[in-house]
Amino acid sequence: MDTSTPLDLSLRKATVERRKRPGHRCLGRQRDNHFALLIGVPTACFSAAQLRSLAEIVDRYARFSHLTTAQSVLLVGIAPQHYEPARQAVRQAGFQIRSVGRDLFHVKCCPGGDFSPFGLQRTFDLVALIEEYFRGLPTPQKIKIALSGCPNCCANSRLSDFGLHAVVNGWKLYIGGRMGYAPLIGQELAGPISSDAVPGYLAAVLRVYRELAEPNERLFRTLERIGLDDFRQRVEGLRNEPYDDLVEEAARSRKALEEGFTLADQDKQTLSSVGSEEKVFQPGKKNLCGNGRDEEPRQLGKNDQPLLAEQPLKAPGGQ
Repeated sequence: MDTSTPLDLSLRKATVERRKRPGHRCLGRQRDNHFALLIGVPTACFSAAQLRSLAEIVDRYARFSHLTTAQSVLLVGIAPQHYEPARQAVRQAGFQIRSVGRDLFHVKCCPGGDFSPFGLQRTFDLVALIEEYFRGLPTPQKIKIALSGCPNCCANSRLSDFGLHAVVNGWKLYIGGRMGYAPLIGQELAGPISSDAVPGYLAAVLRVYRELAEPNERLFRTLERIGLDDFRQRVEGLRNEPYDDLVEEAARSRKALEEGFTLADQDKQTLSSVGSEEKVFQPGKKNLCGNGRDEEPRQLGKNDQPLLAEQPLKAPGGQ
């Protein structure tokens, strides 16, 4: 089996340049000369109705969907003319449109104490709260958050920028972890702390990071320059301060992401200038993944149900 693939240097360069933009951003053009859309729901708990809606969206606009390691759903193979209708359908179905830019990402978690036999803390309610308050907040570089509700650390909390790992009497808080080509285990900032204390700690970490980070600097790099002890001292001095301003800023950013997340003109131009000979999928041929179609999206028939415009599934135990 030959798994090699030639490098697309022009696409790689364009993608690197797009990553330099501040704030949220979409994924841009993919190697098959189509586009992708990253979506999800808080806690990654999908209702049956949402899964039906997702299946309809994929059938009409994409070639297939992919479950990512960050608990998102990646819609792959969206033609440029179908991108905006697909984005609108995603919003109407109650899904989040997720950023891959310089902001606070959605929160990754395990089922925790609600379901796991080894669970020490419940995760879903806390994840929903963190996302409601802080998701989308602009930051110098991406911020990834993960919660693990049992000792097994299934959500890889210690490999995240801000990670919470459950213990019997609360949470241990780790910061400065990362995955990627050079994984780095986060350092313990505090613990055990209560669930009620988590938003204050997160707000303080974000304030210190945004104040001290150099342009385009991940949190672990800031910690390397400043030192954990100095960073911790600054966080402790801020963790009891109000954070309404951060919550409001995050809400404005999310609104801009949801309402203004359009295909960049330069991506359209790039796509129009690239031939079709490099496409991974070939119309008319059966592919291992997806339907491999380029035709107009299928119209709903008289026996089809419309896309459901429902709210994301509430976490168990939520109000």
